Amino acid sequence: MATTGPPGQGAGGGRIHRAAPPNRRDRAKARTRTALIQAAQRLIVEGQQHAPILEITQAADVGLGSFYNHFESRDALFAAATEEALESVGLLLDQLSAGLPDPAEVFAQGFRLTGRLFRSEPLLMQVALSRGPALLQATRGLVPRARRDLNAGICSGRFTVRDTQVALAIVVGTALCVGELLRDQPTRDAGATADTAAAALLRALGLSAEDAERIAAQPLPPLDVDFVGGQRTPSRRETQAVNVRSGANH
Repeated sequence: MATTGPPGQGAGGGRIHRAAPPNRRDRAKARTRTALIQAAQRLIVEGQQHAPILEITQAADVGLGSFYNHFESRDALFAAATEEALESVGLLLDQLSAGLPDPAEVFAQGFRLTGRLFRSEPLLMQVALSRGPALLQATRGLVPRARRDLNAGICSGRFTVRDTQVALAIVVGTALCVGELLRDQPTRDAGATADTAAAALLRALGLSAEDAERIAAQPLPPLDVDFVGGQRTPSRRETQAVNVRSGANH
């Protein structure tokens, strides 16, 4: 039988160090950081990436002095805001791909769903578009997951490309161009566009045309992102319902 020490000590008598729960000050700091992130995301979507820090703090409803407790510059804040938005999408895509046995299917599903988000959640995806090619350097969000999925496809033999970085550049470039295309052509079908691009990418990665087309045409799980920057936004169904009620009142 193992011998245990007195409370607060381990079996060998050494004291166990437990992390203290967040205190009121820590919670306040977390709320301030979240408010700054959300304000930055809204400004990016509005095309105001060069807004003065004072304007950012006013939009976040926090004091100007609080800004530098969290970020060293405006650019650092906008980079963090972008990563937070893309990380939330990436976590959702991970959940939806759990259980898929084929790395090519995991990659294709993530790309196809991301393409649809450019239409269904333009507010969120405009944050991604604002980064442009700099997304290749992202350490959180969609790009690291694409890199992971590409490596999994290469290791399994499903993808025949040799240079993962070149493959990732092609994937990120294609995704950005799909987003720009959908933004410039509001009536273009996002699903069909993303599926066509996914099939082309799969062929470029080494799959046969038949296999690529089959995977790019597989049914997708439902995707309805209703959160932007940690705040809930009306879903498409709710927006439609509001429009119907508004029309009935006029």
